[in-house]
Amino acid sequence: MNEKVDQGFKEILQDKIVLNIPGFQWSSHGRGANIYFVENQSITIIYAEMPAVKEYDVLVFGETKHINKRYYPNDQKVETIPTEERFRIQHLLVDWLASKGMRHDINVGK
Repeated sequence: MNEKVDQGFKEILQDKIVLNIPGFQWSSHGRGANIYFVENQSITIIYAEMPAVKEYDVLVFGETKHINKRYYPNDQKVETIPTEERFRIQHLLVDWLASKGMRHDINVGK
């Protein structure tokens, strides 16, 4: 396992993400945040930050090139997410942010 992959597992552990609660979980780190998408004993980490502009509530690395790894903490396994699946997660993320009333900068479909 490489160092960047190890960091993902460390973040999941530090933020105490619960595997048996499906959906999105938010963990703030100062101006930064991790949005975790939990599904079927796997976790996808999506990075975000609080912006210095009034147009958005959150800046999210929500384009599909950033939604690319799925972590399986129980197995200490990581897999690359197929492109179609990335789009599905992106749409779920956009819907979740909208349900929270959060304005974001995600370029949907990219």
